[in-house]
Amino acid sequence: MTDQPTNPQSAALLNGRYRLLAIVAGGGMATVYKAQDTLLNRVVAIKTLRERFTRDPQFVQRFREEAQAAANLNHPNIVTIYDVGSDTTNGVLRYYIVMEFVEGQDLKTVIRDRTISGQPLGINEAVNIARQISEGVGYAHRHGLVHCDLKPQNVILAPEGRAKVADFGIARAYTAMVAERTDVVWGTPQYYSPEQATGVAPTPASDVYSIGVIMFEMLCGHLPFESRDSRELARLHMTVEPPALHALNPNVPLQLESIVRRTLAKDPAARYRDADQLARVLSAYLQQGEEQTLRQPFFVPPEQAGGQLSATRPTTVNRTSQLPLRPVTPPLTPVNRTGGMPVTGVVGSTGASRPVSAAGSAQQGNTDILLWLLAGLAVLCVLGLIPLWLSVWRAYSATPTGSSNTIGISTPTFTVITNTTQSSSNGLLKVPILTNKTLTQANQELAALGLQDRVVEERPDVNATETLVLEQRPVPGTQVSAGSFVELVVSKPTQSQTVPEDLIGQILTDGLSQTLHTVGWNVVRDETFNTLPENTIINLNPPPGSKLALGENLTVTVSTGGRIDLNVNMDPVIIDNAHFRQTLYYPGQPIQFSVQWRAVARVTHDYRVFVHFLNMNGSPVQGVITHADRTPENNGVPSPTSSWSAGTVVNDQYEVDLPANIAAGRYRIEIGLYDDQGRLTVQDYGNTPPQPAGVNSVLVEVISVQ
Repeated sequence: MTDQPTNPQSAALLNGRYRLLAIVAGGGMATVYKAQDTLLNRVVAIKTLRERFTRDPQFVQRFREEAQAAANLNHPNIVTIYDVGSDTTNGVLRYYIVMEFVEGQDLKTVIRDRTISGQPLGINEAVNIARQISEGVGYAHRHGLVHCDLKPQNVILAPEGRAKVADFGIARAYTAMVAERTDVVWGTPQYYSPEQATGVAPTPASDVYSIGVIMFEMLCGHLPFESRDSRELARLHMTVEPPALHALNPNVPLQLESIVRRTLAKDPAARYRDADQLARVLSAYLQQGEEQTLRQPFFVPPEQAGGQLSATRPTTVNRTSQLPLRPVTPPLTPVNRTGGMPVTGVVGSTGASRPVSAAGSAQQGNTDILLWLLAGLAVLCVLGLIPLWLSVWRAYSATPTGSSNTIGISTPTFTVITNTTQSSSNGLLKVPILTNKTLTQANQELAALGLQDRVVEERPDVNATETLVLEQRPVPGTQVSAGSFVELVVSKPTQSQTVPEDLIGQILTDGLSQTLHTVGWNVVRDETFNTLPENTIINLNPPPGSKLALGENLTVTVSTGGRIDLNVNMDPVIIDNAHFRQTLYYPGQPIQFSVQWRAVARVTHDYRVFVHFLNMNGSPVQGVITHADRTPENNGVPSPTSSWSAGTVVNDQYEVDLPANIAAGRYRIEIGLYDDQGRLTVQDYGNTPPQPAGVNSVLVEVISVQ
């Protein structure tokens, strides 16, 4: 973290103990300071809640409860919390959490810097970081806490390589407060799970999904889903499968890709159930890699060792080495038959005796004589077989005489099978083509070459009648040593049912959803803006009439009923959403829509609503009457903003009259609040496009006029 110095004269002292020194991080809900604990004389980090959230008693209470619960988490991969409290400094009430100060950088910065420098995180390095994150979060899961907002910005990497997860308290408190609201989403859109995108309260499986996104980013340098529109990000998380990791980084093993793919499953039940289980899987993966390295003996060939063979202990191998090392079996040690003691020695490349020591020269001479005798005996045996071979050849090649007593003997055909295409001159083996072959065939072919297979993933296939190889790693033609593993992705014959063809146009009720579950599918609900009645089914994936394996996801896309989620923060007011009956209009036709306002704290001013109807370049349209420069109304009843307190929800309806001579084209509808002092400032544009500084107007929708 990089310190941003503050003015020393304005440094606050919380509760007479914690002196704020410098801002080290900031977010939408809190600011993190480097501070000095004057009582224990140690450097700490203090997270203070932003002022606008301190005005909500319900939020503050849950913040304190969850922060206190997080303070009980004592794990080497979780930032330790020391204290929780509140104090008023300079007339401002501050709620704060005191935690350990970790020297290092957040993981997001590390990923970005390493990617830019051309030195991305290594495979095992990334897996090790993910394992540590999972172990820390898994510990929290065992204690009943869900992080809810896991992202690399919340992971600090210490210089010694230890990963520490931060930000448990605030994220959990906020989620607990809004868990009952299905139209509110908490989390960071790039990292939250599909169920979080729909407003469902996060679970341990939601944290697993977020860790999967972090793993994906570490392994290939960018996110699986990217968009500046949070609504589009939510749609991608809910309906689109992430890109294949090996296509972005060919160095990622299929086994690891299978692990990441499972963490990113759309259905929480298809993921690892919690971070503990994921941590065990990642630990086993790392351990498996170490065991494969240790159990493969290699040695330096004689031509690289000065022509000298030695029966040395097998050593481990650096897999990044390019030396063509070959396995060898240590030579048998001849036995001295007369004395019962083993005879040892070293044979040079020319066959001449090379003394090892003065005491061992006689033994080496005996070894040379014995080798010469054995070689001579072998030659005699071969020569003795020649007459036998000639007689057999003459018998089989003799031409029949045609006599009635002569028995005709057919000449046999001998076929010599060679496999020269699967081996190379350096002693390595070439990986064969295995795709589209059965798993049995692949196993036999690899075994014949001295290689092994490992199935890392089974993909359900409703059309498969047998298990076929779909992908392999390494790719065909890769040179590997004997005994190496080839990772396989195979098909899995699976029972299926046909997706009904009469679902589109129906309303997705709880009963219909349960019926689809009864068939054996996992129903994934997805929303998209459409003016059809809310929850009308407008699309299915896979499409109607397709075969879908039991246990797989059936994504049902339904209409929002004209609702557009905005989530614009105009502290202390939030614009939750807007509803439109249609988006295509004709000259002279009124445009009717509604907006839902929500107060997150007491509003002390009386604001009026403005509605602007603009050309796409932002200029006003002449002759348009908006009927909306007034006090907000709740379902037609005036509701002055000065009467709003935390939790107040107002549904206000507006109408815009289009002139009969308006030109065909596209137009912008923008809204906002203002008083005599000016417009209420937009703090966060949420799901709407950002406006230039100082405009403080929100683009609600773009409509078309024909």
